[in-house]
Amino acid sequence: MSKVSDFAHQPVLAAEVITLLNIKPDGCYVDCTLGGGGHASAIMDRLGAGGILIGIDQDSDALAAAKKRLEQNNSPAGYALHKGNFADLGSILDLLDRPSADGILADLGVSSWQLDNPQRGFGYGQDGPLDMRMDPRFPLSHGKGESC
Repeated sequence: MSKVSDFAHQPVLAAEVITLLNIKPDGCYVDCTLGGGGHASAIMDRLGAGGILIGIDQDSDALAAAKKRLEQNNSPAGYALHKGNFADLGSILDLLDRPSADGILADLGVSSWQLDNPQRGFGYGQDGPLDMRMDPRFPLSHGKGESC
């Protein structure tokens, strides 16, 4: 069984993402699909004491891994992590009293950690339940008669 401590994240196209976000040291940036926190950490590396990173993910394991990674980041910037879906962005910004963000990243998809962990049920190369829920708190769907 994979543990959260095994959750590693090597961000894809990190340099390009950082360049395109054009990060201001005192800005507010949102990683809508936080995952293991690779992109978020790279964003925080460029934020100053007045900056904030907001991270959103619906996977509790990803949030725990990202929190651990960001705690080790030496940036003076603040961060706020929220369990939820990127569709919750507006309400999360409202909750934090932020009318807008200077940049938003959404790296859509599943991570290799999710695919390689048989308990998560995303892969079919290993024995395990077929589940595919990003947030295991949601009820299982039994297909309701649809065919594959």
